[in-house]
Amino acid sequence: MNNNYTNERAHLGVFSTTSYVSIGDPYAKKAEADPRLKGKQFSAEFPKEGLGGARPINSLFEREHKWLFGGEKYKDRTTYLQTQPRETRKKGFDSTDASRRDEFTLDIETQKWRERISTEMLFAERFAKHQEETMSPEERAMLATLAAEPERRWTHGPKYLFDLGKEAAGGTTPYEMKDGRDTWYSKHRVKEMDDGARHTGGVMLSSHAYGDNLKNYNDWSKPEFARQPIIRDNFFRSTGVLRKTTTF
Repeated sequence: MNNNYTNERAHLGVFSTTSYVSIGDPYAKKAEADPRLKGKQFSAEFPKEGLGGARPINSLFEREHKWLFGGEKYKDRTTYLQTQPRETRKKGFDSTDASRRDEFTLDIETQKWRERISTEMLFAERFAKHQEETMSPEERAMLATLAAEPERRWTHGPKYLFDLGKEAAGGTTPYEMKDGRDTWYSKHRVKEMDDGARHTGGVMLSSHAYGDNLKNYNDWSKPEFARQPIIRDNFFRSTGVLRKTTTF
């Protein structure tokens, strides 16, 4: 490790000895930083726009933006006591009320809202027209069905309440023995006339989650690829014959 050296580094077995600062030794000077790590070194303003690109940036506009109404408070109402002092007003019909012809002239926000609504309605009309042009005959028929007025159910009774009891207007309440009193909307009539089917309108009940689509469904048929009872269908079997089961 000493490489034939006999100095302190060879005896300590290190590559270099530790340096130290003693009394009277000068401090080492700090090396200058790399110029690339410094800030902006130089700048140049190149001409932009103008004739031949010879007009500088700040030739037409100032760097500072000067506000048009800087420092003034926003006023959302007109103070007629300041613009029209009471002592300078003329009397009309024994009244010194100020002239308020400019009371509702500040309609900037109203005009912006009207412009926004008109733009949205324009896009909505364009979209509706495009949708109507691309609709199929089935979709047009479905749209006409949805737009038509729904048929009035018999449970709602006549159109006008004073037609109840009039036979000509179809408001005669039929007699129902199970009802405690005469009533048009009878649950027993609903069970008889609607085959017991509950009419909930657009309300979906929790019991409709399973099996509701199979109610009143009678178009059942045998499956095409299911297991068929061959013996019962192809051989004669006596069924429904009364047989004696008791012995004497």
